[in-house]
Amino acid sequence: MNELALFAGAGGGLLGSRLLGWRTVCAVEIDDYCQRVLLQRQRDGCLEKFPIWDDVRTFGGHEWRGRVDVVTAGFPCQPFSCAGKRRGAADERNMWPATARVLGEVRPRYALLENVPALVTSGYFGRVLGDLAALGFDARWGVFSAGTIGAHFAGGRLWIFAKDTAASCLRRKRSRKINQGPFAKNIWGESQFTGLVREELRLSVPAGSLGRVSDGVAHRVDRLRAIGNGQVPAVVARAWTRLTEREQA
Repeated sequence: MNELALFAGAGGGLLGSRLLGWRTVCAVEIDDYCQRVLLQRQRDGCLEKFPIWDDVRTFGGHEWRGRVDVVTAGFPCQPFSCAGKRRGAADERNMWPATARVLGEVRPRYALLENVPALVTSGYFGRVLGDLAALGFDARWGVFSAGTIGAHFAGGRLWIFAKDTAASCLRRKRSRKINQGPFAKNIWGESQFTGLVREELRLSVPAGSLGRVSDGVAHRVDRLRAIGNGQVPAVVARAWTRLTEREQA
């Protein structure tokens, strides 16, 4: 499948896409350091060549309609995280409206979205699901942790799989394997979400307490930020595989 990657970061999610056999055809990433990493990964052959747009708020998705099968987006978590003030829609860093606009312009068959588990209890989750429904997408979500694949850090992340219902209807006419009926479902249960929100709060690190990294050492600060915001490739692949099991049945 062809992928449009919003908030691509330093490419951890894109490596997960490669594990799934996808081809990234375009990426959007505003951070200069992450852009340079993506370009270097293209030069050394770790990633295929694709254009990089800098700001999702100015990105036009219409020209990618019909050329993209899946849009991935780990939109910024600060407006919803327990480590912050959880201002949601009032937070200027909230990029969900821009993400939803791009989804409406591109009209992909699928979307894979990522954020903190606290999004579910932030009061903004209903807005996300409502916007997806208004755009014609059904949604299914769950929390997946790098700890399940042997990583030393086990903080869970919320993953949302969305599919275009209009495209699904066309496929149902051709195959009876596609499940009929409502698709919106939490595969983990509310109690587990609540526990993960508490875990996120416990593991959150106050600003300035992660060692004594001088702001003057810009390259190291950029690397730490990119790593902290990054996705684990194997978790990306696992989240997609688990959340699309019904599609493959």
